[in-house]
Amino acid sequence: MASDPRESSSMTPPLMPWQLGSLGSIPSVPQLTERRIRESAPTRIATSSDSFTWHPHRRSHARRTDGSGSSQETKRWPRILGFVSVLLLCLSWAGWLTSPAPDMTRGGQPILSSQGAGLIAPSILRPHWPIHITNASGFNASNGVRHGSGTASDPYVISDWLFNGSAYPSSTAMVRIENTDQHVIVQNCQVIHFDSTHQFDAFYVGKYPGENTTPTIAPPLIDLTSNVTFLNNDIESHHGYGIEIAEGSSHILVRGNRVDVHPDAVLGANYTYGINVARNTHAVTVENNIVNAASARYITIGIHLSDYYVGEQRRASGLVARNNTVIDASGGIHVESSRSTLVEGNTVYQTTLNSRAAGWPRAITVRESALNARIVNNTIRVEAIGIVIGASTLGWNVYGPIVAANNATLQDNTISETDTGIAIGNVSGTRIVHATFMNVARCELDLREENGPPEGLTITDVAIPVRVRSPAATVLVRWSWTGLTGGASYRLTGATGTTTFNASFATSSTGAGSVVVWQPQTPGTLVTQYTLAGPPPPGPLVDLSGLLAVFESPLAVAVVVAVTVGTALLAVRRPRKHARMR
Repeated sequence: MASDPRESSSMTPPLMPWQLGSLGSIPSVPQLTERRIRESAPTRIATSSDSFTWHPHRRSHARRTDGSGSSQETKRWPRILGFVSVLLLCLSWAGWLTSPAPDMTRGGQPILSSQGAGLIAPSILRPHWPIHITNASGFNASNGVRHGSGTASDPYVISDWLFNGSAYPSSTAMVRIENTDQHVIVQNCQVIHFDSTHQFDAFYVGKYPGENTTPTIAPPLIDLTSNVTFLNNDIESHHGYGIEIAEGSSHILVRGNRVDVHPDAVLGANYTYGINVARNTHAVTVENNIVNAASARYITIGIHLSDYYVGEQRRASGLVARNNTVIDASGGIHVESSRSTLVEGNTVYQTTLNSRAAGWPRAITVRESALNARIVNNTIRVEAIGIVIGASTLGWNVYGPIVAANNATLQDNTISETDTGIAIGNVSGTRIVHATFMNVARCELDLREENGPPEGLTITDVAIPVRVRSPAATVLVRWSWTGLTGGASYRLTGATGTTTFNASFATSSTGAGSVVVWQPQTPGTLVTQYTLAGPPPPGPLVDLSGLLAVFESPLAVAVVVAVTVGTALLAVRRPRKHARMR
């Protein structure tokens, strides 16, 4: 890591006010008093300028004709320099107050901030053989344990190891932890050359499929695996998954890792995952990671949460994907067979449209009985489809409507440079709230995905105009707004080719209004374009709480202190006017 330039001995720290005395006294500028010898005034001719009288003792703001400053100007410089010094001192103090503190939330020794993904200290890595911990007794030096403070209370940290997959081509994983509830952190480790056809998961938590015989809908029991954290690691794979959280695991944190999976024409396969959280997992958080999953040949998934539906007992719960960046994956983030999964604040984009399969690439997909999912404040760009909410054709044929991803909420997402913004089908109870679309080529909403239209669709505060496609059937849609002019009349107009229809509604006193319309079927490439006519909405209210927060910030306090002290410095010892000459 680069050294802090503030620690360099070549830099002189700023002087504190109490250090100024060590410089000695600052010589005062003597008051200039002029002795003048009275001389008799010469005889002169009176002119019209006699009405302007220049007094020799009036203070002048102009510079002297010889180029030197006036005496008062010379006396002002120390006070100006003092003001500037106090201002810089206060600004430095404000910066010190607002600097981030170390992450102490897990107890024990401070863990370095994981805001940046990937290794935090690559220069200290040392080679290590694959690690396999099968129970609590396996946490020892031979298995890479460095020290404690994983915590609760102070178990284990495995850190600073380099795993070269090419040296262990028969090892299925480089780090595998199972059958323990001990709190352990795997931090600042790197996996390279994970390329063998026998290598499946660089990091693996839990039992292999088939070993788990006690699936539960509640968090699993002690005979499974829990309390594992992967923090600031780096994984590169051309064949297997990056990180796998296996069925039956719970209370797992995957934070600040960089995962690159690039299946190629020789070693690759479809559906290679950067980070995979299996079904029947509970309380798993995946946040602040960077996943690059580019492949010109195979379908890749950046972050996969749960798996296809097989039964109620094996649903996942409490899954979170937050503040991740997924690059060039065929499917950015997939959510399946779970309850109340949260996908929030992620950025998903393509640098090139890698997959050529129909409907790919897609940024976020919610399907296979992922119930009550919340997709909030994500940024999506350069994809074939931004967000897909649906079921699955194969699952529907086996299980019926249970595989529909019902009651999903999509809120405050930004979708740009896609063919289709949001595709919805074979689900009920979907809510789209305040979506932002930019440069969408075909349509913002496509109401057919996986062979069926949606039911109970609500669209709230979506910017108009919006283009909607519904090639399979007519669909009942509820449109609503919350920020229109109160007590006013509005008209929602839909135009499909040469056919136009209108739906009028009135707003409440607070500006809320809604209308239910039948979205017509749009065969072929037709779309329905919706516009809204009525009074423009009122301007935004001033956020006084935000303004107050600005004035309460350390920077604002520092500026106020600096200005106050500087004003005082400029005010003291203000020069008195010369006494009138006698």
